[in-house]
Amino acid sequence: MHVLVTGAAGMVGHKLVERLVRDGEIGDAPISRLTLVDLVEPSAEAPFPVEHVAADLSEPGAAIRVVASRPKLIFHLAAVVSGEAEADFEKGYRVNLDGTRALFDAAREYCPRVVFSSSIAVFGAPFPETIGDDYRSTPLTSYGAQKAIGELLLSDYSRRGLLDGVGVRLPTICVRPGPPNRAASGFFSGIIREPLNGQDAVLPVPDDVRHWFASPRAAVGFLCTRRASTPACSAPTAA
Repeated sequence: MHVLVTGAAGMVGHKLVERLVRDGEIGDAPISRLTLVDLVEPSAEAPFPVEHVAADLSEPGAAIRVVASRPKLIFHLAAVVSGEAEADFEKGYRVNLDGTRALFDAAREYCPRVVFSSSIAVFGAPFPETIGDDYRSTPLTSYGAQKAIGELLLSDYSRRGLLDGVGVRLPTICVRPGPPNRAASGFFSGIIREPLNGQDAVLPVPDDVRHWFASPRAAVGFLCTRRASTPACSAPTAA
């Protein structure tokens, strides 16, 4: 199976690639080829061919070039994080919406399985004790709105038989290594990471705030389900 990973140089993307190379398969399907895409050229070594691509999917024609070899399984992780998407309105929508739609439109020509990395930011307060599948999507940020739109696009393209899509709403991934990024929830990593490095950390919320977390390893586990290896598309139809 030929697998494409966008956002492959990011934290979750890097961990996902490590898992794919280590396992050599996804579900019960052996991996025959891996294509890694990010703004900076990702790197990885594997016992099968690996293509490293530096590309911005929101640029005209970039998504078409990325899927020209028709990968059977696409993990779409590329995104501008929450705080940055809120601070830079145009960039957030260009990357998180325009780039996502460009990828979906390019891939609809042959209907692969697409695993879309969404976020719990699609929800809005007040939250119940348990968020069920039918809980309303009322995002409170531009990032949440962009991810919610991506989910709707994926659902509609899949309904029409253009893609075989599944969306995974990831919680805050913690602890994020390295310097802080511009995610609004980044302080959750900081209050653990910084003290371990002998640095001060600021908690900008009350200490009774409840939140949802997953480790990078758990996030990869959410993405690598057995079902990911069994695409089930109908023949593409005209939109």
